Amino acid sequence: MSEESKLAESQSEDLDTPFSSQLYWLFKNVSGALRDWAKRNRFKFLVAGLLLLLALFVGRAWIQPVALTLRINAFPILLSALVFSTALYLFKRGRAVLGGALLLLNLGAILAFVALEGKPREYLGLYWSYKTLEKEEIGELPTTAYERIQPLNSIRALAGEAMTEVEQVSEPSFTRVGDGYSWTMAVEPSFAVRRLTGRVREVIHVSSSAPSPNFSQENRSPVSFLTGEDLLLSRNVKTATIKRFGLWKYFNYEPSDVRYAKDEQGEWVQLVSLTRWKGFFFPRPVFGGVVVIRQHGEGVVDWASNVLLGSGEWIRPSEVGKHEFLKGQNVVPQEVSRFVANSFRFQQGFWAPMPGYHLGDIRIPDLPGDFNDQPFTAYFNFGDKGKLYHYFALEPFQEDKQGLNTSVFAPADGIGAIKVYRHHEKGEALTGVSAVIPKVMESRKNYDWTRNTAAEQRPFIRKINGKTRFFWLTTVVTFKSDDSEEYIAGSAPDVTLTDATYKAVIWVNALKPEGWEAELAEGLGSVWEAN
Repeated sequence: MSEESKLAESQSEDLDTPFSSQLYWLFKNVSGALRDWAKRNRFKFLVAGLLLLLALFVGRAWIQPVALTLRINAFPILLSALVFSTALYLFKRGRAVLGGALLLLNLGAILAFVALEGKPREYLGLYWSYKTLEKEEIGELPTTAYERIQPLNSIRALAGEAMTEVEQVSEPSFTRVGDGYSWTMAVEPSFAVRRLTGRVREVIHVSSSAPSPNFSQENRSPVSFLTGEDLLLSRNVKTATIKRFGLWKYFNYEPSDVRYAKDEQGEWVQLVSLTRWKGFFFPRPVFGGVVVIRQHGEGVVDWASNVLLGSGEWIRPSEVGKHEFLKGQNVVPQEVSRFVANSFRFQQGFWAPMPGYHLGDIRIPDLPGDFNDQPFTAYFNFGDKGKLYHYFALEPFQEDKQGLNTSVFAPADGIGAIKVYRHHEKGEALTGVSAVIPKVMESRKNYDWTRNTAAEQRPFIRKINGKTRFFWLTTVVTFKSDDSEEYIAGSAPDVTLTDATYKAVIWVNALKPEGWEAELAEGLGSVWEAN
């Protein structure tokens, strides 16, 4: 046999595999057909190439969720393709029974994966997250400050009522502004045409501790952002962020929360928190850094750059601490913090959350109708160091068990370890967040609770009479109508503090938060002394 024949036979044997032979001939036939078509239609090929290039620049952000979904499910997709290709190879070799069995097994696995909505992957991801999490067990609870008197949904509704033009406000965020803490939100155009051509011209910032927030001009700052949360096409801030991604980020990162804050020079910037999907076999969301978008100019160049290249400067997680305006800021995506908190289901080992077992299992108690699911973003002071944290009040897995099991404090800037206080290990029988609303209602039975409710219970921790005491701060709110999901707390809201240990409710003066500790000492002093 000649050398040419041996080489041809060797190449033929190499191609006779489940993947290479099929992929080779598919690629060869498709590329050959395209090449022949391009030679016959040079002009059309040029136009098609230009349109494809334009689509990649302009429309790549809109198909990124598909690319991200494929990346997250890459392992089961590749595994399924391998099984399918092997089954075809067995059919080709005359082993139809074994090939058919593999095809049925593959189909069953696909249907099971879809039916379970990826829960096995999530289970393994949560377990691995908990095992690799940087945790710091604390022996004493921190104290709180800069309390938010108005709930998030009330701020949203009140800000909407303050709009005097055809404009709308973006989602309020609890952020650090200079040395203080405020609710910040953007004023954006309403209606499709203006959302397509308009800009963000104002940022509202009201003190978080103000019982009666003022949305007038003194609490508004002029800005010029070409991008916004509810603007359309390339002016959408998340679309502009995705266009800034390179190939690696395109398949591994996604924009999450959008907030407004000031940089070192005192200029307003947009902060876009990034979620990174880490891991191949069981991907899990982690903090991917933050994209800082500075104010845009008014010229054509700024517009064209945003359309083609997007906007923003990426600050990786390890570099957040190098920027003073990001230290202590609220930049970690809430979905990342929730994933971390859910991973505490594995406090008692790998099998802890299994159905029918649930040893040491916990849950994040999201309250229906509250509209601000955990985490609660709040300021906590650990010793002499304080900043914003995402706080989770974890309760036992069974919903009828409402004691506070574990407190989790996730740094809102992503700097430092997750701080953990395990109430159940210290013999503390504290009331959990899901049990607070009935206790507030019981404390004033003559209150009209048909249109009012207690909303957004958040921690209020103080050292009173030499002892650290844990309370739930609750604002009583009123629904705007019988079928409305929006509520307001009013200009002088009713505020309660519920002692988590003794379950006693004290109604405090919302206009004088500096006097709350004295009100608590007076109202509960006898109870504390008796115990």
